[in-house]
Amino acid sequence: MAEQNLSTLPPITDTSDMSGQTGQLQIPNVPEALVGPSTKEVMIGAGVFLVLTIVFFFIRNAFVNYLIGPSMKRSPNNAGMAGWGLFGGLLFAGALGCAALVSMTYITMLLVILLASLSLICFVVAVVVSSKK
Repeated sequence: MAEQNLSTLPPITDTSDMSGQTGQLQIPNVPEALVGPSTKEVMIGAGVFLVLTIVFFFIRNAFVNYLIGPSMKRSPNNAGMAGWGLFGGLLFAGALGCAALVSMTYITMLLVILLASLSLICFVVAVVVSSKK
């Protein structure tokens, strides 16, 4: 009993009797984390992303008007570029949030790093360009 052979595999059960099968593939023990999002979840995520895009565009316009206004007196070109930087940063952050909302299956480290770094770059561009006169 002290010398057990642990390198052998258990015997394969014979599954040649398939008299009751209808041709459907049955996958046993599949965790639900591997199942992708349904069409309904994708449509909800796309709708939320579209609404966020529209809201972010209005936020961009308000930010540009604030920079051009009498209190900041920035160049319209710089204010426009800073507005697009803010819009891009918010858009990439919203895309990351919508991807997490739809399904955590597709949130990989590569996607998080890519969208977060693009969002951070856009926010830095917005701050740097808005500080120029």
